[in-house]
Amino acid sequence: MNKRFPGIEFFLLFLLLALGPDGAMAQEKFSAKEPALLTSAGQSADVQMVKVLLSRNKIANEMNPQAAGDTLGEAKSVIIVIGGSAKGLGAAGLDADKEAMRVQKVLARIKEAKIPLIGMHIGGKAKRGDLSDRFIKMVAPQASYLLVVREGDHDGIFTQTASKNKIPISMVDKLAELQQPLKNLYGK
Repeated sequence: MNKRFPGIEFFLLFLLLALGPDGAMAQEKFSAKEPALLTSAGQSADVQMVKVLLSRNKIANEMNPQAAGDTLGEAKSVIIVIGGSAKGLGAAGLDADKEAMRVQKVLARIKEAKIPLIGMHIGGKAKRGDLSDRFIKMVAPQASYLLVVREGDHDGIFTQTASKNKIPISMVDKLAELQQPLKNLYGK
C-alpha cells in the first residue's frame, strides 16, 4: 500500500532550498561597505594575503595591522584577520597580552561606531593553537560575519561560535576560494 504524505514533499523542497552548496544551512544576506579597515588579531602574516585578495577584487581598504581603537578613520567596515604569530608579535614589538589589549580596544570602538566586523581565519589547521585560539575566542563572537578556511574549523570553534551567536559564516576549502565570498560581501 503506497500512502502519500503531502507535507513530506513540501518539507524536502524547503530543505533543498535552505541548504547551501556545501550542505550547510544557507545564511542570511550580509553586506559590507567600503572602505574597509584591514587589521590583525595576533599579528600573523595572513593579513598580507587578505590585503592581496582585497586589492585583486578592487575593494577599497586601508591596512593597519596594529590599528588602535582610535584609528578606525573613515572605515565603513572592519576586517580582522585572526591568527596568532609569536614571530609577528615580536616583530611588532608586542607580546600576546599587549596585542589582546589592543584588539579589545579596537573591538570596543567597532561596537561603539556600529560598523560591521568581518572576522577572517585563513591559516587553516596549521595556524591554530593556544595563541591563535585566544584571539579567535576574542574576535569571533563579536563578528558580524565570519569567513573561514574550513580546515581551521577542524574542532568546530567557528561553526559553534557562529551558531551560538547567530553570526553568518562562510567556509571555503582553499585560500583561493576566498575571492568570491569577499566580492559578494562588498557587492562586487
